[in-house]
Amino acid sequence: MPKAAFSLDTVPSFDRAPSVVLITGDDEFFIEEAEGHAAEKLGADGAEVLKFDDEAPAETISDALLNRSLFSPRRLVRFDITRLLGTEAPGKLLVQAVEAWEKKTPASKREAFRRVRALLSALDIPASGPAEEVAESAAKRSRKKDLAPVLAEIVSELPQEKGGPAVLTAALRLFIDRGNDGTVALVTATAPPPGVDLLAEIEKKGLVLEASVGKESGAALSRLARARAKEREVSLDSDAIARLLVATDEAPGLFASELDKLLEWAGAGGRIRASDVRENVEDEASEDVYAFFEILGRRDAGESLTRLERMLTPGRSIYRGDQLIDTEEYWPVRFFGMLADEVRKMLLVRSRFEEAGAHFDASMSYPTFQARLVPLLTEPIVPFGVSPFANAAGQVSAYAWYKAAQRAARYTTRELAAALARAADVDVRLKSSSPPLETISLYVGELIAGN
Repeated sequence: MPKAAFSLDTVPSFDRAPSVVLITGDDEFFIEEAEGHAAEKLGADGAEVLKFDDEAPAETISDALLNRSLFSPRRLVRFDITRLLGTEAPGKLLVQAVEAWEKKTPASKREAFRRVRALLSALDIPASGPAEEVAESAAKRSRKKDLAPVLAEIVSELPQEKGGPAVLTAALRLFIDRGNDGTVALVTATAPPPGVDLLAEIEKKGLVLEASVGKESGAALSRLARARAKEREVSLDSDAIARLLVATDEAPGLFASELDKLLEWAGAGGRIRASDVRENVEDEASEDVYAFFEILGRRDAGESLTRLERMLTPGRSIYRGDQLIDTEEYWPVRFFGMLADEVRKMLLVRSRFEEAGAHFDASMSYPTFQARLVPLLTEPIVPFGVSPFANAAGQVSAYAWYKAAQRAARYTTRELAAALARAADVDVRLKSSSPPLETISLYVGELIAGN
């Protein structure tokens, strides 16, 4: 089966599932989150659910796969197969193992053992030899020679594993070929390398779901931040999360990397505030003109002025939706033209609804807007024979006017008319070398204040 993005809709019911459902991705947090949701769906209707951690003997997991349940016609077996597939980043595994080991808690010790098992499996190094030799070989091949002494400590205390990965791999291959006969394996793997035979077999006969996040994934990244902070015993302010999302442009990899640096900086028992993010994270995020308009529509003075400063910062990438804007020539003047045009649209659409006695508020759904209010915007004006809401092609963009109406809903017609009247004077001052940021900030502040 082809790989698909994870969602509850892509998870089949137990009876329709293949023998193996693999959830994979680059970050363990999102993999585990998705696996939990998938387990709820697959384990419904009374299935026996067996969940094994990394310390479970391979032979025990193999028996659970190959033998039928005595208590239910359905059995769901949950475990991680990262160590069976390997990883493209053994050096990262080694660093993570050492970091966990140095925390010296029972949970972190188990985490270190899990990372080391995955490391040795990825490098195809048996753990049965002398600890110093195993550690030296693994550290050398991971290009982390300086970590060999700590790795040797971990290997020396690594619990002996019965059966080993080979036993479980053989059982899983047999299980894949057998198909769903009442038992389904729900397995996970973090960043598996392409081209592994076992992964290819699962892709061919099972189902592979990708648990990852893309851009504009603030809610998911916020959950990640809170979970990581709780693990590290760090207090993380909501404003700090919001600031980090902005600074990293909600790029998952960059967000996670900067978050880890902040948590390390704060230390157990520490606290991270928005000011700490500003001081410790380099802000290279892009800005979107439409996002600025949305904040302006909420009459959020603080965020509007912060975003405005970012919009006018030289060298920052500025977008209008998906379109990258050239900010080399007269950008403050051109940006203010966009802002004034948005105010004009807000005034125009609000005035039209008031004139027609039509009700609109920011909570109105788009389908309702289309059905009730768009007809008012498409009426032609005599004697021109065209609507003032139409574009150059004579078409009325319903969604664009819906967004303008949402922004206008929190302003009065008087406030918008006064702001539009001031726009001409601001434009003249900008073209007369007035400081752009101060001039436009004053305009925005007066608009939001209703002056």
